[in-house]
Amino acid sequence: MRNWHRSIIAKVMLIITAIATSAVAALSFVLLMGFSSTLSMSMNDLFQEVKAFEDTDGFENLLYSATMDVLNGVQIKEQLETDGKYNPDQLVDVMEYYDSQTITGKNESGLAYTVEELGTWSQKDGNRELEEIVVCKKTDNTYHYYYMNEFEALLENGSLKLEMDDESYRQLIKELEMGYYTSYSNGSFTLQDENGQTVYKTCWTFDGDRFGESYAPDGAANLLEVANEFPELNGHLSEMYGALRRAISDFEQKRTVYQAGFDNWTEGNTNFTYLFVDEDAKRVYTNNSHFQDYKEVEKNIQTLAESGKYVLVYPKLKDFQSNIDTSAGLWKENVESFHTLGDHYLAMAAVDTAYPIQDIFQSMAKNYNRQIPHIKWSGISLVLSIPLLLISIVWLTLIAGRSAGDEKGTLRLNLFDYWKTEAAAVLVIGIWILLTAFIINSWHGIGYTVDYTGNETSWYPNYHERLYYAFDVMPEDVFVILFYTIATMVLFLIGYLSLVRRIKGGTLWKNSLLRMLWHALRKVGGFIKQFWRNRGVTVKAIALFAVFALVHWLAIISGGHPLFWVLALVIELVAAYGIIRSAMEKERLKKGIEEIASGSVGYQIPLSELKGDYYEMAEKINNIGNGLQYAVEKSVKSERLKTDLITNVSHDIKTPLTSIINYVDLLKRENFEDPKVQGYLEILDAKSQRLKTLTEDVVEASKVSSGNITLECMDVNLVEMLNQTIGEFSEKMDAKQLRVVATLPEEPATVHVDGRRVWRILENIFNNAAKYAMPGTRVYADLKVEKESVLFSLKNVSEQPLNFSSDELTERFIRGDVSRNTEGSGLGLSIAKSLTEMQKGTFELYLDGDLFKVTICFPRVIV
Repeated sequence: MRNWHRSIIAKVMLIITAIATSAVAALSFVLLMGFSSTLSMSMNDLFQEVKAFEDTDGFENLLYSATMDVLNGVQIKEQLETDGKYNPDQLVDVMEYYDSQTITGKNESGLAYTVEELGTWSQKDGNRELEEIVVCKKTDNTYHYYYMNEFEALLENGSLKLEMDDESYRQLIKELEMGYYTSYSNGSFTLQDENGQTVYKTCWTFDGDRFGESYAPDGAANLLEVANEFPELNGHLSEMYGALRRAISDFEQKRTVYQAGFDNWTEGNTNFTYLFVDEDAKRVYTNNSHFQDYKEVEKNIQTLAESGKYVLVYPKLKDFQSNIDTSAGLWKENVESFHTLGDHYLAMAAVDTAYPIQDIFQSMAKNYNRQIPHIKWSGISLVLSIPLLLISIVWLTLIAGRSAGDEKGTLRLNLFDYWKTEAAAVLVIGIWILLTAFIINSWHGIGYTVDYTGNETSWYPNYHERLYYAFDVMPEDVFVILFYTIATMVLFLIGYLSLVRRIKGGTLWKNSLLRMLWHALRKVGGFIKQFWRNRGVTVKAIALFAVFALVHWLAIISGGHPLFWVLALVIELVAAYGIIRSAMEKERLKKGIEEIASGSVGYQIPLSELKGDYYEMAEKINNIGNGLQYAVEKSVKSERLKTDLITNVSHDIKTPLTSIINYVDLLKRENFEDPKVQGYLEILDAKSQRLKTLTEDVVEASKVSSGNITLECMDVNLVEMLNQTIGEFSEKMDAKQLRVVATLPEEPATVHVDGRRVWRILENIFNNAAKYAMPGTRVYADLKVEKESVLFSLKNVSEQPLNFSSDELTERFIRGDVSRNTEGSGLGLSIAKSLTEMQKGTFELYLDGDLFKVTICFPRVIV
């Protein structure tokens, strides 16, 4: 079938292919990314041999997470216990903990709280409101801190004195209370004691981060007392608050983790076994009762290494051992971040890969084995579906707006394509946004979480109960993904293909709201310009309207006073009369202009019922009609005289010219032997023939200019006509030593023209080349067949300088030689151009130095 690729069946199949492949690609991508991320697989893994779960990054990450979790628990246990029992009263030096993360049980810096206080701090509301803190700088450049109420009490009882008037004093206190007077404020003041001695050089409101104190520090009433009493902390109140906030956050977490316990990693509950040894203290931490003896550590290490996968970390990287592909440096760095094991240690983590216990390792191994086939097929489907999707979209793009039965260049637009561009875009994109928002708000998402025991659940009351996030797809998830993808692709195809059709049809901008707005703004701008240019009239109209509006508003504002309503009615009647009269006068002017425009230049607009501006306009229109009538009559008379003169002169010349030519011919037959007589006869013959040519050209030019020519058009092959023309002019060209170089196509160059007139065109331009081309040069004749036209060009080098424009050559009686001593009438190119344009062609001349080029173009007829 012809043009099957853009048939309805092809379009339907392509749309179905695009929707189906996009759905497959989206589902494959989600499955691929979900499964590969939760199993820590790379894209390269998808195309390699399937690994066992124990050889994947997912297993390594799970082992690493379990090990760090246990190390964290061991460290917390050591920090919160004394003699194997939880010690809530153990002191924590906040500044020391902030610096080194260690707990000594002593208050060295002065800022210390118990474990219980730090762990439960955020559960208290705080026993002191957040009032402003005043920082006072002493004369020795140390600091003293006051709560605002304490500072004000000292000023009230005279313990501190402030040398300033009452108004300034109240303003200062207000700024301190509001927190405006900070260390960055301009200005300062001094404070004296009862004896008049300067105590503080200046004071300001503390502008650092602070919070309520749920508990008092060890041995002090509050933080300010500690900052005032301990020189190392004086001037470092912001650092004290920061260190305390960090300690509160850490110990709240430590306390929660400690209370939750580590039952999931205890013996019998997991396939994971840890063996941490403090070599200095000869202490063993393990979840296997058979491995607690320090003397059996080497034997136990060997036993664990043989049970499955393991990692064994020593203080030196050269001693690191493992049968999984992992980073020794990462393990060493993170093991040493927990300070429980000291400087000389060994840390071993192992998993029994037979998975005898149903814990998270067994659960994830099953999950991996279940998901691997899905990942493989997802990768293959994604690789196959994307090229098909792209091919279908490109195909649809190429045939958008085209049908199988349409001719080439035909474009079909549907009803949606005629919508305004922006409205169509808003509709498609808006529906997609609403659909996306609905899916986001209603869909729970894909995946589930796995706790330490390997149980799947969707939420956890405490963060420490969750260890791993898994990925799985339920039937409802597949439905949501497919539905969303198909709906998205349908909306995309509707919008995208409409966009393509609009671009092909040139309506994207033409049918847009922005274009309407742009044209509206241009019209407004044009109106404003016209308003200003015609301000003599427009200002008068605005003034009349202002009077009209003013009277009506006065009538409304006055509360309906009868006088204003009567005045408004009178103005309305006057305005109505003026509008009606103006409309009638405009109609008279319109009728007069239409009559003159239709050719009745003698029509006169009646002036009796016109007044003012309309009267003046009517007079000027009548004058224009009179002027046009006079000009038309004069032009017609002039053309008639020219035509009559040309016809009469040509007729009068033809009769004696024919006699002269005949007698010259008779005299040439007498065979005069005198060379002079023969020369005279040759001159007479040449001049008479030239006069005959001139007469015929003048008559031809007159007919062309007056349009008195009847065309008999038919399909003509220009290739054949050019071959004939070149042959007929060969003698003339040879006589002047000119060589014609013709480049003609093998295929026909068919045009619909009058063959006799086209022959005259070619004869004139070839004759022009034969007369004026430089002897001994080439004349190039080129014919090209293009998609919708046939193009012929003839170029040569002129013998005489071309010191005039190309437009002048197509005027009448213009020739290339100024002296006019050569043969010709000067009408050849003018006649050729007129005949070409009468046949819907174009005729162009090109001059470049002495290069002369004629280009003729006719519409092509496709056979």
